[in-house]
Amino acid sequence: MMGAKSMASKQERPAAGSSDYVRFLILAEARSGSTMLAQALNFSPSITCFGEIFNFAFDAILYGVEGYDGSNAQDQALRKQDFRAFLRERIYRQHPEEIGAVGWKLLYRQFWGYPGLLEHLIEDRQICVLHLRRRNVLKRLVSLKLAEATGVWADLPKPRLTPATVLRAVRRPLRAATRLPKILQRAKPRPKVVRQRVSVSEEELFGAIIGARQNAAHYHDLFRDHLLLTLFYEDLEEHRDETFRQAQEFLGIEPGPLEFTLRKQNPE
Repeated sequence: MMGAKSMASKQERPAAGSSDYVRFLILAEARSGSTMLAQALNFSPSITCFGEIFNFAFDAILYGVEGYDGSNAQDQALRKQDFRAFLRERIYRQHPEEIGAVGWKLLYRQFWGYPGLLEHLIEDRQICVLHLRRRNVLKRLVSLKLAEATGVWADLPKPRLTPATVLRAVRRPLRAATRLPKILQRAKPRPKVVRQRVSVSEEELFGAIIGARQNAAHYHDLFRDHLLLTLFYEDLEEHRDETFRQAQEFLGIEPGPLEFTLRKQNPE
């Protein structure tokens, strides 16, 4: 079901204000559950997981972590001029001592917007790779076509105030300062679902199946010398606790309960 090339748990935990933590990357194809996984990992008080920081379709940086301003002009300029310095100074910077793993997510095609980024990541063998895949290519293709048709790529409700979010706020007060006011606001009702129809030709489906197999094999081979764990979208749904436990152990983190607020957009 899932397999790890090796484990990162032998790495030492960082000292206070240190950058000596496990560095990781969520590598995936679009519509494979990467947002769900990143959000869940970021729920852990021991993990900081950024979003699609190299999504070239947006001028803003999709940090996805409280306390980071994606519209900051200096950050945007640094990312454009020197992605290595951006990673070093904004992502893999010094973090609080309780943070044992820091990572971000990258979709296959996002390499194209930053020449040299792929080669840089391959050469940096200290980066652990969570390779997320989806077995059901038809459902992935339908999900992609629905997102393209509606322009909605994620269904994110207002966060809830729970004992876990309170504990997280106590441990990470600076980031919680931007999150708690939103939590305390009255939640808006979920908008009515608008049913969408898409059609998939045999040619599209066969092309997607072949492409998915080739991409998975290609990127797995590129990062074969890294600590690498393959996860599947279907396991995030059907074996969630076990999958989250394995992901945390791979990153050298004591497993704990993880939560996310992402909702399936088109369950039908």
